[in-house]
Parts: sequence; C-alpha cells; structure tokens
Amino acid sequence: MAEKRFITMMNKYPKAIQLYCERLRWDSNKFKISISDEGISHPDLYLEDPNIGIIGKITQFLEPTNQNSVFIIFDDVGMGKSSIRDFVSKSLDELGDYYTVLITDPRLTSLQILKEIAKQIGAEFSVWDDRGRVKEALRNKLEDIATKGINLVIWVDEAEKIDREIISELRALSDMKTQDGRKMCKLILSGTPTLIKKMERFIKADPEDAAAFDDRASLNTFRLNRWTSIDIYNYWKLLSNFCGKTNPFTADAAETVFEISEGKPRTIAQITRLAFDVKALENYEFDSDLEITSRHVLTALKDYLGEQKDAKET
Repeated sequence: MAEKRFITMMNKYPKAIQLYCERLRWDSNKFKISISDEGISHPDLYLEDPNIGIIGKITQFLEPTNQNSVFIIFDDVGMGKSSIRDFVSKSLDELGDYYTVLITDPRLTSLQILKEIAKQIGAEFSVWDDRGRVKEALRNKLEDIATKGINLVIWVDEAEKIDREIISELRALSDMKTQDGRKMCKLILSGTPTLIKKMERFIKADPEDAAAFDDRASLNTFRLNRWTSIDIYNYWKLLSNFCGKTNPFTADAAETVFEISEGKPRTIAQITRLAFDVKALENYEFDSDLEITSRHVLTALKDYLGEQKDAKET
C-alpha cells in the first residue's frame, strides 16, 4: 500500500509543482532552490526585519578602525544562523573591499582549520608543512591582504563544537595587527547558546590567552529573535517576489504556521514547502483556486506526521 502510494506520488508530484508554479507565474527552478531541508537556502530570501539590530552591530564591528576582534551570533538550532551567514557573506563580497572565509566543518582539528583558512586566502604553504610554517604563511598573507585595503572576515559556523585549542588559534589570528595598528582580520562565531558558555569557560581557564576576547566578547554578541506571524507573511511576500510575483499565502496561514513553528525560521520554511506541495497536488487534481490557507498547512502537517509514523512501523 505504501509502495503504491509512493509510486503514484512520484509520478504526480513534479507535474503538480510545475503546473501550480505556472498558474502562479512563478519560476519553478527558482522555487526548487529556495527551500531545503535546512530551511531558507538562498541569501536573497534573508528577511532582515526580525533581526534588524544585527545589521547595525555587524556594520560597527567590521568598521576597519574598530579594534574589537570577535563577534558572536547565537541561538537554538533552526533559528537562521546559516541564513545570516550567507546573507552577510554575499553582501560583503558585493562591496569589493571585504573578503569572507567560511569555516563550516567544526570537526576539523586546529591545524586543519589553519590550513583551510590559508587555502581560502591563497597563502603559500605545503600540505606537509607543520603548524609553525602554516602560521608564518598565514601571517604573511594576512599582512599582504591588509596592505591592499581588503578587510578579511573569518566566519566559523557551528562554533559551539570547536575545542579550546581551535579557539586559541583563532584568537591569535584575530589579534594580529598591521604596523599602523589595524586588525588584519575579524572573527565571527555562530552557534548555539553552548558557544557562549564555552567562551566563558575559555576566558576563565586561560585569562592571558583569552585577553583578546575579554569583555569585548560579551559586548559583541547577538541572540537571534523568533519570527512573528507578520514576519512569516513578509517572508512569503519575499519568496513570491523571488520566484515570480503572485503571493498565494493567506494571513490565516501565517497565524497557523506561527503557532506550530514557535517562530523558528527553519521550521517555518519547511512547513511552507509542505503546504505548497499540498496545494500544488490539490490544484493538479481539482483545478482549484490559488490560495494556500491554514487548511493546507494543517493537512500538510497531518500527512507529514502520518508518513513518519508509517516509516517507523515499517
């Protein structure tokens, strides 16, 4: 029974999505890349309103004359840290005088992270070089980049998983200065609230090594905000403009999604995709209107939870 349903859905699903996108005058290819299992997957869909304060804080932090070296963004899983990372990175690249190094694998060792940073900025080193040689190559390249007027940002995602040795190496990089006293790079760490606790333990355990963080770490922090139903509806308008123009989502659907998601962006994006799929299939079978309402949201969740139950039973 489950196999037959799967085959039927595999046949109908792509046709239903394509037809519904056509009726909405959406670009189906853009829609396909707009939402992933991780949530919002395109920087153009970053919604600034829920965390409007972070833009000003990061702008001040990255200003070349600002001597602060570390900025921490934190909150629970699914709160949009990766979306902010992609949005800020893309925006900085467009400015021209910034370059962002992204470290997205926290499982690397401290030496591997140093080599990854060196690789991304074009430092000359051999894979066989020891820590001392890699750090020397890094310093030379960082100085070269700074003298060219380029502001380097090192962004470490899921930073709550890195160990004390990595924190110490990153601290050392962020504390490097040019001859005129300008920081060679700035460090942004994003992670769960565990990251803040880890940094506090690091500072207490190694006060001299942690001197570069000191009180500045507590000042340069930002905890993300949960979305409201208004934010959800604004996200849908942004999604609609990205894919085409027509916004099929209703205000009552936004209220329902808010109640279910508790304002978490990743969950909101996932529910959005599920509700869209339900409506697309309904449109394919019955040639219905274009609106996605709270009924489609609830049906999507019911089907999703039912499929999870079936999967566990088999």
